[in-house]
Amino acid sequence: MSRHRIANTVGLVLATLVCWMYGLHLYRAANRPLYDDSEQVPTMDTVAPDTHTMDPVLDDSNDGILTFIHASDLHISKYVATGGLVHFQHFLHTAVPLVSPRLVVVTGDLTDGKDKQKLISQQQIDEWQAYKHALSRTDFGQRFNGTFYRDQRGNHDCFNVFSHLSDENYFGSYSAVGDSSGYMLRIDEPFGTYSFVASDGCPRHGFARPLNFFGYLDARDMQLLESRLDQARGSSHVFMLNHYPVSTMVYGKYRREFSELVRQVSVFLCGHLHELVGGIGAQLQAYKAREGYWELEIGDMKEHAVYRVYAVDHDLVSFVDVRLPLPQIPMPNPELLDVRVEAPVPHPPVVLVTNPKDARYLLPKHEPLERIRQSTFIRMLVWTDVPVARVEVRIDGQLHPHPAVFRGTERQVGNSVNETVKTPLWAAPWDPELYNDGNVHELEVVATDTAGKSTASRTPFVIGRDSVPLQNDARGGWIMQQSFSSMFQTSACVSYILMTLCLLVIPRVYFATLPNFSSWLSERSVQHHKDMAYIRHLYTLCCNADSLVVRAKLGLAMLAARAKFLVWTQFTAQVYLASVPWLFWPGYFFAMGMCVLPLFTGRLIPSARGSDAVGSVYAYGIYISHEWSPLLDSWTYALASIVSLGVLLVYLPVAVASPSMFYAPRAKRPWYRTVTIRVLVVVFVLVYLGAPTLMTAYTYGWVSVVFGYGRGWLFAAACLALYVVDWRMPVSLSNYARILPSTPSE
Repeated sequence: MSRHRIANTVGLVLATLVCWMYGLHLYRAANRPLYDDSEQVPTMDTVAPDTHTMDPVLDDSNDGILTFIHASDLHISKYVATGGLVHFQHFLHTAVPLVSPRLVVVTGDLTDGKDKQKLISQQQIDEWQAYKHALSRTDFGQRFNGTFYRDQRGNHDCFNVFSHLSDENYFGSYSAVGDSSGYMLRIDEPFGTYSFVASDGCPRHGFARPLNFFGYLDARDMQLLESRLDQARGSSHVFMLNHYPVSTMVYGKYRREFSELVRQVSVFLCGHLHELVGGIGAQLQAYKAREGYWELEIGDMKEHAVYRVYAVDHDLVSFVDVRLPLPQIPMPNPELLDVRVEAPVPHPPVVLVTNPKDARYLLPKHEPLERIRQSTFIRMLVWTDVPVARVEVRIDGQLHPHPAVFRGTERQVGNSVNETVKTPLWAAPWDPELYNDGNVHELEVVATDTAGKSTASRTPFVIGRDSVPLQNDARGGWIMQQSFSSMFQTSACVSYILMTLCLLVIPRVYFATLPNFSSWLSERSVQHHKDMAYIRHLYTLCCNADSLVVRAKLGLAMLAARAKFLVWTQFTAQVYLASVPWLFWPGYFFAMGMCVLPLFTGRLIPSARGSDAVGSVYAYGIYISHEWSPLLDSWTYALASIVSLGVLLVYLPVAVASPSMFYAPRAKRPWYRTVTIRVLVVVFVLVYLGAPTLMTAYTYGWVSVVFGYGRGWLFAAACLALYVVDWRMPVSLSNYARILPSTPSE
């Protein structure tokens, strides 16, 4: 090997290592805001003390019940003529008066924050005014000293908002809470204390969409969350609220990890994902067994008009999902922001069984489950807008021998007439020992009001501490159990390293060690022809075999030989690519650029002033206003660029090489050189690189294309390479031999 080749190879390896080391430095810098560098001090055990006693018995008394409502994702829009504001107003004037709970919580995306084309994000003051005006037509803000209605921000509420102090942060002026950082609400009842801790997962700098899907809490946010959770110590239950599910968040650390802090939480309430599509988000719920809490995402109010009613009955937490009884969902709203809903609509009964509790949602680390076995009455809450006609109870399909009796009341909590909490309790005597056999039983409750409206509720239950599997993996459970932060970061890093080593560095080093590249290429070509001939021989034997067993064995052997052929021909093509400077070095530049350069730079927050609007999107995070935002969205952009470059680095080597290098001369053009494949590759580049590049230019300005090393530049280079290789060069069989010189340059 010549000194020139040795120097070239050593320089390539050193350059790769230097780029990787600098990339590691950028990764650490981008993630530094997530962690507190101050000296750590010993902390108390985060496991909440047991505040439950065994004194109360679940009988037919109507005390010991706390109720609240959870809704999310209102998306009040000045452009969308369905759902949104009209659903929200029906919720305020129908659902809330019907249930009359102690608390209403809304977990973000109060407004839509987009333009008419739904492409550019922009805080619309008209939408915020409509939200505040809808609330002002109720007395929610005055109930219970202003603690009846609690809201918080979602990602749509921080679109294109530079900071909490920005004029565009309308949440501070038009929301019920006003504090963008969240809140800590402690409700003290004679029968227990219940804490609601809301954290704001929005990025510290609210980027314009689409760079604003995931959330994070940095070290400062975690310090605030830790402080609020410490204040909640000793509560019978702690409910944590965030717009983003845990799987879509990146949690930093102040003194304790999030997984340690959340152990004192009973239920994590969130929204954001709506119901996804195709039914995969119909039940976005998961029990985090290690920490001992339930994460319960709720569908959106925007299109699905859904809300959730919770009841904490003697510290047993139950809930039921309810859809607004509208004539059409989503309901047409041609008046947009001018719509006014004053009168409630007829609502079917809302039935929530609190004892026995649904065995799919047990909280063995936080609930006194022994109370179910020691109870003397079946307990259910039945909310109706007209008197109840009857309540029927069946267990395992058999009518319960004891009829349900109304034991409810309206309990006045505050000084105002409206500061009352409904507890419409119905109770029926029972003996739980009759069902203490380890089996799953079903309790069915059918409530009918005097207007003929009826609702049926079915509750699986067991007597004991064993839960029933929810079995919702295909409907959202799998999504809620994931950590997309680890998934995307690991996928991006592994795919990037494999792409760089297997498709660029190793083939180039191998090429540099060859004393005679042309001879090696000829030898590889002969071997590939032999391998292909062997595959065809196996195929002939397989077709002519009489026994199914023999056919199966020959088929497996043929598949193995085919896989080996594809791997070695791809390696030959990659080494061949290393000999073509005008293709190899641009590919290497883009691979190293993804590690050390921004994927693109643009006006990420157009509403910000001056240079604060401009930021750079690296793989590891976003650098703007002289600080890093460790937003997970950047990893998804990086992964898309890595996949795009990887596909090109796999396709271009085999496309630029002569087919005779892999196949014996024949009349038929190889499959990967057909017009169909070439068109599909072009479509891939246009869809996977072209469309996102145009979207980036449309939302963040054309500067994002000019300085888009990992997006706009890659798209331009891909188009040029495909044009030269697939469309500019001759592709007819007679010209295959003249595609490239017989002896490529080094």
